[in-house]
Amino acid sequence: NIRIRKAIIIAIVLSGVLLNFTYGIGLFGAFFDSQYSNTIREFLISAIILEFSWASLLFWVLFKPFERRHILLFTIIPILFGSILHSVNQLLNTNVGLGAVSLNIIFGLLYSGLYVFAYFLGKPVESSHVNINE
Repeated sequence: NIRIRKAIIIAIVLSGVLLNFTYGIGLFGAFFDSQYSNTIREFLISAIILEFSWASLLFWVLFKPFERRHILLFTIIPILFGSILHSVNQLLNTNVGLGAVSLNIIFGLLYSGLYVFAYFLGKPVESSHVNINE
């Protein structure tokens, strides 16, 4: 059913909108934290803009999820790279074990899988018509 497919795609995309928006708000708060140097704030500016931009891009997909489903494939790239970089940071700068790092990578893979699922769910259904001349 097309309504169910659309609802699932919208739910997945909306989760991305909320996730990116939440990260953007958190980074925006960190921008005003006095403990961070000007150099860190310069990096935060890029991160804030990217988070809000990606949230806006995914929000745009919500209005035409079938036509704009290709954006979901592009979304997989930052999800995977973000998971990998976060895991490297955990290994280098914290005392967490490989279990926590593995969970982060698994979460990134599963979340990416949701976007792949939504992409294929948005593909047009081939009409099965029979050619009477064959």
